[in-house]
Amino acid sequence: MISNGRNSGLVSSITDIEEQSVASVRLTVPVRPDQEEVLTRIVRTISTNRSKNNRQQRITKASIIRAYIDAMTSLAIDYEEIPNEKEFARRLTELITR
Repeated sequence: MISNGRNSGLVSSITDIEEQSVASVRLTVPVRPDQEEVLTRIVRTISTNRSKNNRQQRITKASIIRAYIDAMTSLAIDYEEIPNEKEFARRLTELITR
């Protein structure tokens, strides 16, 4: 339910999106346990390897996923005839490792 332009669910604001002028969209994405573990490890590594001067924005699993999406938009991915997630991942990996 939305009231006064705000979501009245469990989360009323998203504080980990840095000064974004565009409204955000909540998206629930199921991930495998190993994928969640990778996200947790990345967040922990980033958080422990930055000085107090570089802690203006909280790094979360969601911010890591958004950064990956933003980075992928700069890739020239061939979207033709992708039969499944495995093939899409293969094509992404091929582009990234070139």
